[in-house]
Formats: sequence, structure tokens, C-alpha cells
Amino acid sequence: MKQHLQAKDFITIGLYSIIIFIIKSIVNAAMAPLSIVAMPYITGVGMFFSSLVYLLMAIRVGKQGPLLFMGIILGLIYTMMGAPLMLPLFALAGLLAELTLIIGDGTQYRNVTRQAIAYSIFGAIYGFGGVINIYVFGKESLEKMQFSQDTIERMLTYAYSPLWLTISICFSVVMTLIGSYVAKKILQKHFVKAGYIQYQ
Repeated sequence: MKQHLQAKDFITIGLYSIIIFIIKSIVNAAMAPLSIVAMPYITGVGMFFSSLVYLLMAIRVGKQGPLLFMGIILGLIYTMMGAPLMLPLFALAGLLAELTLIIGDGTQYRNVTRQAIAYSIFGAIYGFGGVINIYVFGKESLEKMQFSQDTIERMLTYAYSPLWLTISICFSVVMTLIGSYVAKKILQKHFVKAGYIQYQ
């Protein structure tokens, strides 16, 4: 039976989405000094560390919609930071990820494997956020951010290389699935036993 999101669910999604944004921001900041070589891997590392928070949110809510609204919330945050293109991109990522969860009797929303796959789809598209601005605004968008010339050239190489984009997408998917596996162990040990969540 399909259940609709309620006010408490939107509050839960909002709070957890902000935590996910903070985690990703910390990862971005930590890897910034290595961005000239680590750019294709930054999204994947962020997805790994945010998997626990996402699964906790998704299974806690246990309904259709968290991925879509999380994408919208993250997009709005980036829009306020001056990157409005992220809103439609992340909303699309959330929508496509939600589509992978449609088939089922409702229990799929509390199934860790199904949610892990959906989150990996979200992460694969989320990773394009770093190159969309380059495609639309070109090299000037990087120069305005005061990157060094070497960094700009390397970022352009990554952005326009099908090989590096494929590596980045695959790395993001794999890291999300690994992160979800680790997260499942943590959820079972701490949150399920405490009665905070129940999953399939």
C-alpha cells in the first residue's frame, strides 16, 4: 500500500539532507589540496561517507520521495551558493533514482539493497555537478574561482574526457555500494537493536 509523505517525513528529509551536504562539504574541503589528481574521485568518497546518513533517513521514512526531495534540497543549497544549475540536475538525479524503487509492494523502501542501488544512481548523476558548470560557462567559470592554471587545465581535461567521466561514475557507484554495505552493519549493530529503524 502506497503511503504519502507527512510533515514529520519532510522534516526528517530536510535535516538529514543538510547533514549529507555537510559531510560532502567536509570531504570536498579535505580533498581540495589534491583536486588536481583527485577530481574524478571526490564524489565517490563523499558518497561513501554519506551512505550511512542516507540509509538511516530513507529507511526511517520508508516511503516514496526522500531521494527526490533530498535532491531538491541539495540543489536549493547550491543555488543559494551561486550554482543554480545544480537544482535541476539534482532534482533529475533524485527523480531517476526514485524510479528504481517504484516496483514493489512498499517494503522496497526499507530494503537496504534497493536503497543502496537507488543512492548509487543518485551519486552517479550527482557527480556531473562538477562539470556541468564547465560545459555551460566554460573555462571562465573556473578562472572566476581563482584556480591555478595547472588546476584549470587538469579539470578541463577531466570534464571533457569520456574515459575519466566513466571512471568517475563507476567509482561513485562502487563506493556508494561499499559504503552502504558498511552502513548496513552499523545500522544493524546500533540503530536496529535500539529500535530506531527496521529494515528488510
